[in-house]
Amino acid sequence: MSPPVVSTFIDGLGEPVSDLVLLTTNNASVRAGARLLTTGLARRYPWLRVHTEMLPWDDIATKEQNFKFMSIAAKIFRKERDIHHCDAIYLNVSGGRKNMCMTLSLIGQILQADGVYHIVNRDISVINERLERFRSEIMGFADVDDPQEIERLYEMHEADFDHLLFPDRRTYEIIRIPTLPYPVDYLQYLVEGMLERGAGLTAEDRDLLVRHGIFERVGSSVTLTPHGEALLEVILGR
Repeated sequence: MSPPVVSTFIDGLGEPVSDLVLLTTNNASVRAGARLLTTGLARRYPWLRVHTEMLPWDDIATKEQNFKFMSIAAKIFRKERDIHHCDAIYLNVSGGRKNMCMTLSLIGQILQADGVYHIVNRDISVINERLERFRSEIMGFADVDDPQEIERLYEMHEADFDHLLFPDRRTYEIIRIPTLPYPVDYLQYLVEGMLERGAGLTAEDRDLLVRHGIFERVGSSVTLTPHGEALLEVILGR
């Protein structure tokens, strides 16, 4: 519902971006914002290829939905790396609920994004006022599929939409989220330990996984919790 968090990232990152994968929920307001966004980007960056991945819900508000969201994001990440052979992946975690932002940040660290970023507007009240001022006009994009009609809707408020999507670079900050690279061999070691119910793990690492809710103790041994099983499925890409 805040399309400028994507367009300002593309506009202000200062890195060449050829492809954008846009994750959206199946909500009318979000669909409208996504069409406004993709139209504005196509006009400013005609070479930019935009791929929209529609999630199967209008919100992500349960732990089951959050794990599924995490799994979808991880599969997209692997597809960009392994199939499309992207030189770099810049992960923008702005927008959506806080659980989505934190989940994407974790995925970015585990799967070694080339940068995890968040957009901060210097005066959030101003951008929110602008969004609400044009909310009814933006909603006009919600269920329109005809490219000519979409273009006509944009041109009716071209100056306002351009100002909304591409504000002055001085009005917002692109913050790089601190991440540490996750060594592949250590991740593999943890995954093998999770698959083997703790076998091969140090006592300290088993204790850590218990504390994080991935293992639970059963007598003198440990076993995966449902939470741990769900996380393992995401890491394995199942």
